[in-house]
Amino acid sequence: MTLSKTQIATLLNNHPHLVDLAITIIGENQTADELGSKHTKYQNGIGFTACYGNIGTTFYQFVTGRDCRQAGHPVRWTPKSLVTDGNVLERTRDMKRFKRRNPHHAHLTPLQLARSIAIHHWGQLAEILNAQTAPAPRLTETVTTVTVTYTRVIRETQKAVLLEKVDSAGIAWERWLPKSMIVSRNNPGELEVKCPA
Repeated sequence: MTLSKTQIATLLNNHPHLVDLAITIIGENQTADELGSKHTKYQNGIGFTACYGNIGTTFYQFVTGRDCRQAGHPVRWTPKSLVTDGNVLERTRDMKRFKRRNPHHAHLTPLQLARSIAIHHWGQLAEILNAQTAPAPRLTETVTTVTVTYTRVIRETQKAVLLEKVDSAGIAWERWLPKSMIVSRNNPGELEVKCPA
């Protein structure tokens, strides 16, 4: 059974998590060199159309975590959802360029834009029927942490903390630590921070 365009649109509006799946399906239909260059080169009727090649590939990389510039498109980043994390894309060069060149899309959020791209490519979304009853995928993030000890907090800004640590030789070391890396500040003089990738 195939779905009509209005059925696909209704499905994507009622179940926002399916937008991620739709972008993944359309991105998987792109050829490897189209994904690598972020441009649609072949008029083969599948994948992103030429007008959505760049921004569609950006969305595809975001929801799959794949690095399309590397051979084989390995998963390099944690896959994210446009529903929960899509606002991050608002600041990217590709999104700013797309909205500047397409002012009629300037008012859309990344999720709304991805939904409109998915509806535009509705003919490729037969697989979405199988997933419409599936629950939204849960992304469980396992964070490995380390404990950082410090002597005192020198300065704290909205985004970072400047710590001082005096080592056994009596030398004072200063280190900026982004707040996004801090997991907990339970004990004075100790921080639990995420291990850098």
